[in-house]
Amino acid sequence: MKEIKASVLSLVILFIIFAIVFWFFNSVPRNMHGEIITVKPGMNLYQVAYSLKSKNIIKSASFFYIMGRIVNATDVKAGNYRIYDGESSFSILIKLTRGKFVTKKITIPEGYTIYDIARVLAANDICTEGDFLYWAQSPSFLASLGIRAPSAEGYLFPDTYVIPENTDPRDIIIRLVNQTKKVIHDIQESIEVQYSNLHQILTVASLVEKEAKINSERILIAAVFYNRLKLKMKLDCDSTIQYGLKKFGKRLTYDDLDSDTPYNTYKYTGLPPTPICNPGKRSILAALNPAQVPYLFFVSRNDGSHYFSKTLSEHNRAVDFYQKGIRNGFKDRQQY
Repeated sequence: MKEIKASVLSLVILFIIFAIVFWFFNSVPRNMHGEIITVKPGMNLYQVAYSLKSKNIIKSASFFYIMGRIVNATDVKAGNYRIYDGESSFSILIKLTRGKFVTKKITIPEGYTIYDIARVLAANDICTEGDFLYWAQSPSFLASLGIRAPSAEGYLFPDTYVIPENTDPRDIIIRLVNQTKKVIHDIQESIEVQYSNLHQILTVASLVEKEAKINSERILIAAVFYNRLKLKMKLDCDSTIQYGLKKFGKRLTYDDLDSDTPYNTYKYTGLPPTPICNPGKRSILAALNPAQVPYLFFVSRNDGSHYFSKTLSEHNRAVDFYQKGIRNGFKDRQQY
């Protein structure tokens, strides 16, 4: 009986030694930057093993499969993986069964448009610009997310995300939309305010995001927009025209101000059809909880701050003073 046990133990030891040796050498030299492989949904360990062997990534599909069975690592995760130079079969197995995907850490700044986001994603090999913009402007897909708008603009929350390479753009959009909804829900609970129209809130927030440079002014700028909407005044917002003409950050001409786009708030009353960027939490908060002030106008002081006015005559004097350099006896005042 002891002899049998000793023989079995010897065989086990020999197998372990063999496995370790084979594991150590069972790798194929690859590109030093690594190679991306894709495990498709529904693939099992056996299929993955032979797929890797066919691409000359591992030396033995059988050994890879048996090793997975022995160490009870058979549940491969669908996704994209980077396999590095000289990486062992065991390392690859662990990577595929633990879901160590190829990921990129990206930051979407406040005020980015869907076009900006598309470029960031493409630059990081997450998805193509065209694919992202297609789904970000697909009414049927957006409707499935509860967005009744022609674009996901405004619904994609600016933040830092870790996203796998070659991710389906629909999954990215869903993730960013859900984050926006979470932020609004949290804000709503903290200030005990109920919103009735999410699209309006995000549109106003996007205008605030583009116009405000100083955080303390966000609630004042939001108030101006709401006050003008109540009085059915045109919003006269340059940023909406820039968005409609895709002249992002560019100086507008008189012809631009007369352009016939639904985003021309010098020509049409009410809000533009969609938000004009993706606002951050502070601008959303301002749109949900604007200041209770009577201002109807504001003009840049050219230092990031704005001068707010109640009347057109006061506003015109402020414009002359700050934008045209006309010294007309105008005196600034502390407003907030």
